[in-house]
Amino acid sequence: MGGPSISRSRTPDDPMMSHSTYTEIGMAGNRLEVEPRAGFALALVVLLLFAIGVAGATGYQIVHSEWRMVVQNNEGQGAMVFARAGLQRFMAEQVGDFADTVTYSLSGGDAIVAARKVADVDDFSSMYLLSSEGVYSDPGTSLAPARRTVNQYAVHKETPVDWLAAITQSSGSLTVDDQGQVDGTDSSSSGDCPDGDGPAIVGIARGGDAISFRPQDVDGSADSVSYGSHAGVLSALDLSWSTLTDPNFPVDFQGVWAGGIPVDSFPVVRFNGDKTGYGWTGGRGLLIVTGTFSPRWDFTWEGVILTSHFSPKVGGSSSDSEFTIDGAVISGLDGLGAGTVINEWGTIEYHRCNVIEALGALAHFRPVGNTWWESM
Repeated sequence: MGGPSISRSRTPDDPMMSHSTYTEIGMAGNRLEVEPRAGFALALVVLLLFAIGVAGATGYQIVHSEWRMVVQNNEGQGAMVFARAGLQRFMAEQVGDFADTVTYSLSGGDAIVAARKVADVDDFSSMYLLSSEGVYSDPGTSLAPARRTVNQYAVHKETPVDWLAAITQSSGSLTVDDQGQVDGTDSSSSGDCPDGDGPAIVGIARGGDAISFRPQDVDGSADSVSYGSHAGVLSALDLSWSTLTDPNFPVDFQGVWAGGIPVDSFPVVRFNGDKTGYGWTGGRGLLIVTGTFSPRWDFTWEGVILTSHFSPKVGGSSSDSEFTIDGAVISGLDGLGAGTVINEWGTIEYHRCNVIEALGALAHFRPVGNTWWESM
């Protein structure tokens, strides 16, 4: 009574208690921890550190994955831009002969465009499938380049004009003098080109103006055919006269006659304003004259002549007014209605090979609407 007391819950020697732990309760209820807890604390610390490490690694992986998704999305968008740019550039730049596969080097990547012929449409055009693969890589990352491919059908216009006749008079009257010659029968042979010895075409095609000729001076699948108007002829020709006469439209020779060209070359020659052709200036290819073209002095041309007005000399000696066109002539393209006379010394004879070669220099692609899609 009145003095301190000591209570033991178990003694170390108690067989019901582990020899490693026991508790003493002293004065005022103080608890004396005498069992070792170091092992448990250390395990807890290790567990906490492990949990922190896992959480950190998981967070890093989440952040890194999100970063990769953002980068890959940006690169994918870049690849798509390159693919579409390559497709548009190919259709804009491939004039004349073109390669089946073209690679454009762009800032940060490439566009690889391939063209595959699908079918022939008619004598003047074919259907192609164009595929453009865009390849883009962000220079700030080490990820593999992103790749996306787009496709589109396009018509390859193998000529810039669908020729209609040996001579086409879009506007203005046309007269063929006695003994003048206009012939739509193909004068080429299969030895000249694979497409040679082709079917005859019309002798004279016209808008709505009058024509005059003797039947024996004009030949072809038909002597003549009318398209009713200047606009009707342009539509049938599928010709953009404003494009061909635009000073920014590139040609092989501007303002000068072609010289020093290979024997199998058919260049594009353009003159702004009026021009006179002489025997010593003759040649071959596609001749574009934005004004009046006047052939003189045994002028000869192998190919096609496009002009606002075709004006051979009427009367005089044969040496002064003779000319020969082996190909085709299209005149009256300005729509102003100036008349044309093919004099008694003039000859316009359809030559299919020369026409194809001359117009092939301006072959081009036209996209088919609503045929664009992405390869998945």
